[in-house]
Amino acid sequence: MNRSLTGATVQIDLKSPTLNDDEIDYLRSTLREDYDLIVRGVELGDDSVSPPIAAAPTTHTISQMTDAPTTRDGEPSRIVPCTIRSGQIEEFPQGSLIIYGDVNSGGEVRAGGDIVVLGTLRGNACAGTNGRLSAVIIAMDLAPLQLQIGNCVNRSTTNEKPPGYPEIARIGPEDVIVIEKFVKF
Repeated sequence: MNRSLTGATVQIDLKSPTLNDDEIDYLRSTLREDYDLIVRGVELGDDSVSPPIAAAPTTHTISQMTDAPTTRDGEPSRIVPCTIRSGQIEEFPQGSLIIYGDVNSGGEVRAGGDIVVLGTLRGNACAGTNGRLSAVIIAMDLAPLQLQIGNCVNRSTTNEKPPGYPEIARIGPEDVIVIEKFVKF
């Protein structure tokens, strides 16, 4: 069984016909006990309202907003549950990318919003492709070939030993990409 989502929080949205309370409780306990998922809530929807997309992929959230959000709240995100290998490109211009793995040298990730790598970033990363200069790139080990946020570019020049803590790249003063210890947003 794939345990990549162990401990994740899920929201259950039900359409008609709805389940009774005993069935909902059984569903909650099964998801918790068998899959180690935390059920945040259960939304009982109205069947008369059709979903915006009937067969959407389950790897990301679909936002009903058409304009680009000005904050991270409500921005769609795509989760990539694997390492990006050399030659692979993962792109999500609608929002942020979260990579559960590494981005190997020769791999590339591009997002309209933020990029979060829960591993080592050795390849290229381009955040804020939609012009959002407040976008950031975060990695547990930040050792990229090239970083880009909006139209600002930063190339790696040294082969330093990793600092042993997560780092964040953002646009600092004078439109220069700065890299610092990641504490929180």
